[in-house]
Amino acid sequence: MFKRITLQSLSILLLALPAVAENAPTVAEQITGLQNMCTETADARAERQDEKSLYERLGGYDKIHALTKDVVRRHQINEPIKRTMEGVDADLLAKHVADFVAAGTGGTAEYTGRDLPSSHAHLNLTDADFLAAGSDVIGAMQAMKYDQNEIDEFLCILVSLKDQVVFK
Repeated sequence: MFKRITLQSLSILLLALPAVAENAPTVAEQITGLQNMCTETADARAERQDEKSLYERLGGYDKIHALTKDVVRRHQINEPIKRTMEGVDADLLAKHVADFVAAGTGGTAEYTGRDLPSSHAHLNLTDADFLAAGSDVIGAMQAMKYDQNEIDEFLCILVSLKDQVVFK
């Protein structure tokens, strides 16, 4: 039976993916849990965005760029997904992702990279890969001492983009 999961408990579970317990939610249940929680928290997230943009709450471009550098570094060593980083210019990727995040969260940066589907199609990502990548984002955000609201809001943005990067 599917148990109700909060974004915070799912964040913790995502970080522990390699060592999940027998009764832990399946990958599909985790994705569904994330989608449901993002739907349920949409109004609260919109209110926070109206008060102060996520871009500002993430600390502006330089802090976002530091975050994307750490996420890319984590992807490079995260066993389930490090294959996706082979041959990638990590600095250029971190800059493109920082531009994308800044532009999409209320900043003034302009994203000039490829669209999400064409830049991810060759990676053959699965839902499990998506969760593994999400665990890197959560870990980087926690290491940078972001509040849970910002982590959850950022995760919900990622969840909203899942179908543009996962095709399996």
